[in-house]
Amino acid sequence: MNSDAEYVEDCLREAWPDIQSDTQMSVDNADLENFKQRFHIQKTASGTPFGKPAEERYQNVGATQQDVNEYPSADTGTAPVRSLPWLMKFAAAIILLVGSSVLLWKTLGLHSEKEQLAKHTVKIEPGADNALLALADGKVIKLSDITVGTTLKLQNGVQVEKKSDGDIVYHASNGRTASEKEYNTVTTPNGGQYRVTLPDGSKAWLNAGSSLNYPLRFASKERRVKMTGEVYFEIAKLSFPNGSGQHGRVPFYVETNRQEIQVLGTHFNVNAYPEEPYIVTTLTEGRVRVKSDRGKSVVLMPGEQALVADDISVRQVDASTYLAWITGDFVFKGEPLQSVLRKVARWYDIEIECPPELGKLHFSGMISRSQPLSTIIDMLETTKKVKVTLTERRLTVRN
Repeated sequence: MNSDAEYVEDCLREAWPDIQSDTQMSVDNADLENFKQRFHIQKTASGTPFGKPAEERYQNVGATQQDVNEYPSADTGTAPVRSLPWLMKFAAAIILLVGSSVLLWKTLGLHSEKEQLAKHTVKIEPGADNALLALADGKVIKLSDITVGTTLKLQNGVQVEKKSDGDIVYHASNGRTASEKEYNTVTTPNGGQYRVTLPDGSKAWLNAGSSLNYPLRFASKERRVKMTGEVYFEIAKLSFPNGSGQHGRVPFYVETNRQEIQVLGTHFNVNAYPEEPYIVTTLTEGRVRVKSDRGKSVVLMPGEQALVADDISVRQVDASTYLAWITGDFVFKGEPLQSVLRKVARWYDIEIECPPELGKLHFSGMISRSQPLSTIIDMLETTKKVKVTLTERRLTVRN
């Protein structure tokens, strides 16, 4: 008897133990071929069914390793066989059908688990130019819905033009009739950024999760704006007649929840996210005075940085590291993982879960903010310090 026939007979004996060992059973070749074709039973060149190694079959179908090792191999013998009674043929078919069904159920179950996992893992794209413009009359405009080149007419002759995606410019009327009490606010969501040219010609870049509140017309002797989040400023130099035939410089003030910055004409970055331990002001050009809400103040020179919390301190830094986001990069230099993850969460608009002990690990690296989140995950995992998983829009870091 060939080995295929022996296998069917072994299945029958397992199903009916009361069959005596000397009971004569035989299977003809036509029946075997019919079973194999009907239930897609085939063997590869390696001798394993369904193209999978024995270990994989063992895991999928829940058989013991002994069962796998005893799985019959191909046999080309031509020994004569006798006909199996129809009841036994039917029983053999049922056994093969049940076995195939179990394997199919297991296989489909694995696919179902993978599909379910895929549903909970989405591709997270980086942030983009996206902001809301709140006007003085209460109207809110989604700037991404405005066509490039469009000019909006605001109160008292003031106009705002969308120069390009991510860039709006204010144009003050010649008569300067706009009230100093009429304010606009630009707000970027998590996963958004925008640039605004203010009515005085100063420029402001808003990072994700930020806002900037400013008047449609600045006062003649001072300019004031309020901000949250992170904003980079390039302040235009302005002067005014001081009544003695000379001109005075018009100061520009930036207010946050815990400090005030006074500048004349300069470039600087302010990070004032409420979840950060400090308000960080980094100067790249000119000179600024930083004053905390407790009355203490310092003057910064280019390359210096002020940190404001309960107290205020100054340190020398590489300013390019803190301004990298403007040119489209993440740059980390010995930065705590918790700080890295907060930046990633804001830019990709995700939630973060990280144990405190892992958050203290320090990371260094540089990567483009235009990359998908998966690239950031790969970067973190190549350090071999952490494992990162993403489910829906929640990123989890673990040992």
